[in-house]
Amino acid sequence: MCLVNDFYNLNTEHFVRDLGKHNLKVASTFYTKDGTAFKSYGDQPSPLIFIHGVGMRGDVWAPQVEYFSNDYQVITYDFLGHGESPLPPEEPVLDDYVEQLNNLLKHLDVALISLVGHSMGALISVAFALRYPDKVKALVPINIAFNRSEEAQKGVLNRANQILQTNKILNIEQTLERWFKNKTSVDDLIKIDKVRNWLANASPQGYGRAYRLFALSDKVFLNKLSRLRPPVLYLTGDEDPNSTPAMSQQMAEETPNGSSNSLTGEAHMMSYISADKVNPIIEQFFMEAKKEKPDE
Repeated sequence: MCLVNDFYNLNTEHFVRDLGKHNLKVASTFYTKDGTAFKSYGDQPSPLIFIHGVGMRGDVWAPQVEYFSNDYQVITYDFLGHGESPLPPEEPVLDDYVEQLNNLLKHLDVALISLVGHSMGALISVAFALRYPDKVKALVPINIAFNRSEEAQKGVLNRANQILQTNKILNIEQTLERWFKNKTSVDDLIKIDKVRNWLANASPQGYGRAYRLFALSDKVFLNKLSRLRPPVLYLTGDEDPNSTPAMSQQMAEETPNGSSNSLTGEAHMMSYISADKVNPIIEQFFMEAKKEKPDE
């Protein structure tokens, strides 16, 4: 599979055409007192927050903003060390990212949210729901890693340490290969090139610190998922070796109101590259969760 040379033939004109085709909404960037950069779309009373993964930024949720902002107040933000938000501590813990989100909710004066997280953002979303169960109405962790093998964990940790030691984002093309398997259409290549640019311009320290934590955190929820209160949908793709359907199924089985779904032919960045498949599933899940608790 080639995901490399074809990308470089795509120019700015393609991006403009792509953005126009999707009629993407634009919002100003705002900042909390602690420097968290965020954007808010729509004026509906139901807040829906999206948390991106390592190396990305809030703008990766553009397809979800377009899809959901007529029915929700959609909020995206850059987690610590990413986009325009400040760096985390040198050796961050998951609670640093949880409290960043909690401070954002305080800034927005929001008490109850629906929450979607991708990859590292999925870990943050589950940790947040465990820490603040009364603040989460429904939860969708996408492509979440859980209880990986020691070998798989070591591979991620080695890549994170390389980034921290060299202060460079390394092996971007290999990352794209893992994230976007079998995605070769013109539209796909345009989207992948956008992700390449985000990775190339990410903060090496912000990326590396979060990635190292990501490597060390997938076992943090062992024997804890039974405490989750909201309905939870664990969503992944069957082409994602680091977030397998078996992982999502196991997490769902350990969650009181949990379910899982695996999309055929999809890999790690499916929420971005295949939003047309992912968004209706999230929407249906939230509708069903609302029926269960109509007063919230």
